[in-house]
Amino acid sequence: MQRSQCPAPVTVAPMQCLRRRLRRRGTSVLEASLAVIVLMSATILLTQLLVATSRQRKASDQRRIALEVLSNRMERVLAAKWPDVNAAAIENASLDPQTAEKLPGAKLTASIADEPGPGGGKRVHLGISWENGAGERVTPIGVTAWKHRRQEGTP
Repeated sequence: MQRSQCPAPVTVAPMQCLRRRLRRRGTSVLEASLAVIVLMSATILLTQLLVATSRQRKASDQRRIALEVLSNRMERVLAAKWPDVNAAAIENASLDPQTAEKLPGAKLTASIADEPGPGGGKRVHLGISWENGAGERVTPIGVTAWKHRRQEGTP
């Protein structure tokens, strides 16, 4: 059985003893209120962190998909015959539906420039941009490669 927290000598009035016990309980309520406020603040900060992480992951996935699309297009360009390498044909090729869904408003650009010199090659630059979650255009990313005519007698 727990004894009262009043001093052993009975010199303290019973009301004072009761006030001391009640005052101590009030401190516990204050501490509990502060703990709830701290936990709520931590929850809000954690939620904001999760939202920011989710946005960054989506942006990273979109960039990876865009680089894959550019890489595949460049492989097709480099495998094409010399007369078929032109900017209009590259830009007019449509994106597959899955890519169009992941990269909303995607726009593929191509530029081809003749390179001077004995080889007479072409410099091919492909770029792609799309709209982010806020509806703003993302800074385009691009890849560049050089295509040269095949010499007679080479495979």
